[in-house]
Amino acid sequence: RVAKLFSATGFPLTPDYIEPLQLVRYQPGERFAPHHDYHEVAESSIQREQRAFTVLIFGSTFSSTDDGGETHFPHLGVSVWPRKGDALVWSNVDDEGEPNPRSQHEGRPPVNGVKVAINCWIANTPYD
Repeated sequence: RVAKLFSATGFPLTPDYIEPLQLVRYQPGERFAPHHDYHEVAESSIQREQRAFTVLIFGSTFSSTDDGGETHFPHLGVSVWPRKGDALVWSNVDDEGEPNPRSQHEGRPPVNGVKVAINCWIANTPYD
């Protein structure tokens, strides 16, 4: 479905561009520190691909900002609270395909409840 969505918006994509999905789960108080999803150097990737986009699919809902669990982009001053079934999409690279440091983000700790999400990373080239 992710490949069809990207293709429908004019970005040709097949499932061959998508890394294996990663399920994540955060208990209350657990967090993922600020980081980037792109690869710093081509050698750090599987076959010299770059993670061009991230699709973060939420599997739980936090109805109040007091519940925590948001995905925060410190360079952008933007926070998104999870809602089950929603997806958050962002580009990890600039128009030239170079890593974009403004894509730095963090998974802030949930206060009440468990945060569940699926990471879907889209590469700039298909995997073999």
